[in-house]
Amino acid sequence: MELDELRTIAAELFPMAVEHAIAYPGKTNEAYDKLHAMCWVHFKPLGFDCMADCFGAVVPKSESKLNLQSWSEAEIKVQPWTVRIRCRPLRYTEYWAHLELHHDGPLPGITETGYRSMFEPMATFGKTTPEAYIRAILDALPQSQQLSLF
Repeated sequence: MELDELRTIAAELFPMAVEHAIAYPGKTNEAYDKLHAMCWVHFKPLGFDCMADCFGAVVPKSESKLNLQSWSEAEIKVQPWTVRIRCRPLRYTEYWAHLELHHDGPLPGITETGYRSMFEPMATFGKTTPEAYIRAILDALPQSQQLSLF
């Protein structure tokens, strides 16, 4: 199997696997299992060192708008902050989405380094989107942090 062929198959299976993971958490996910198995079988012949590298190479990708049908990236503005978000549904297992927040400096109560990695159950996104989820976290932060001496 060629890499482009596996990417075409993944473009069909991945969104189905995400929908199933959200709607039926913990239940057998045939689309995910099939994609996962195909990556296990083909990672070495395709030149990857491990199955995870193959999976990461074939999963659909998108930029500029967060979504669950692909591994996506976007910049979100929630005053006074601008953060870059990476959303990786089904990154390590079918049950989780990996969200990464990147900011040029600390976010009070979130990160002192400008980076935060979060794993959220896929079922979380049955009633919200990744962007709305992140916005809710950022909206809850204080707009400014004042130094208190006493």
